[in-house]
Amino acid sequence: MKDRVEQLDGLRGIFSVLVIAHHHNAFKSSPLYNNFFVINSSLFVDFFFVLSGFVIALNYVNRINSTGDFLTFLKKRFIRLYPLLFFTEIVFVIANLLGEQSPMKNVGSLGMEYYLLTTFDTITFMGSTPVFGAWVANNYPSWSISAEMVSYVVFGLVILLLPKMKYLTFVVIMIISGFFIVSRGEYLLAYDYGFVRGLLCFCLGILTHLFLSKRTFQLSSFEIPFLLTLVLAMYAVHHWELNLWKLIFPPLFAIGITIFASSTGFVSKMLSSAPFQYLGRISYSIYLNHAIVLIFVNVILFRLLKSPPTEWMIAISLVSSITLTICYSHFTYEFIEKRFGKFLRSKWG
Repeated sequence: MKDRVEQLDGLRGIFSVLVIAHHHNAFKSSPLYNNFFVINSSLFVDFFFVLSGFVIALNYVNRINSTGDFLTFLKKRFIRLYPLLFFTEIVFVIANLLGEQSPMKNVGSLGMEYYLLTTFDTITFMGSTPVFGAWVANNYPSWSISAEMVSYVVFGLVILLLPKMKYLTFVVIMIISGFFIVSRGEYLLAYDYGFVRGLLCFCLGILTHLFLSKRTFQLSSFEIPFLLTLVLAMYAVHHWELNLWKLIFPPLFAIGITIFASSTGFVSKMLSSAPFQYLGRISYSIYLNHAIVLIFVNVILFRLLKSPPTEWMIAISLVSSITLTICYSHFTYEFIEKRFGKFLRSKWG
């Protein structure tokens, strides 16, 4: 199997844009938000977790054989995640502080203590855990980056310490995570125990890689049926308010990864085209940048310019937010992710 599956990168790019639509929720009664698909597009975060487990297993499952290998793995993951995480958190804090006495103010007075505590929670990768408190992060999507880092640490330790029982261990972690979620009565864990949700999905991605490493398939004919099934599942959990039934989505995403990693159909070819590959490359920036852009656009349109919140203006807000997020993310991808990441690699060997 190749160490990179282009169509999966394309899916990640599309889903990162759909997460923007989900968080464009300032006007919840608008049909642009108040529909089963957009409301449940937060579930695409779980696709990111499953895909991450798949990709990490694809590249590292046989490469961590010593403590040195483990530390090198974590260093590479840190360099991949931290520059943009730190940058976007600082941007958010500055915007909040500047906005305290201006129309940019987004929420009620929170105070310096809140900003310091939430920032510390985020930049220590603890934003998906209750270690320092279940704070809603300044950059609220950043909790999932904490969950991602926790999953990396668990993955590396399991591979290092239990090489002969690694897959059984990942199954056990996945089962325990599922039982924990059921015991909490809530699937969409985020700022308190979001790392458990992340681990469940990440381990499922690892097992998906194991499955595909043993077999070769041609599943092009399943592309459209899978996408239709995904949409129908989103409709079902929304229409019947099936909270814990959202546990079906990690397995669904694992099936989707299996299909698209084994497909050369029309959808896969489209996802492998240049525009979707570009979105996939900058998807991490899109994900961490979109919250500040959404706030900025809505403040400009509806506070400074005092535009009426008609459906047309809400649509303009959404399209503008997606467009500006993509443009801004090109900048952060080139200058923060790539260049600062290269700087850290040069300093750390």
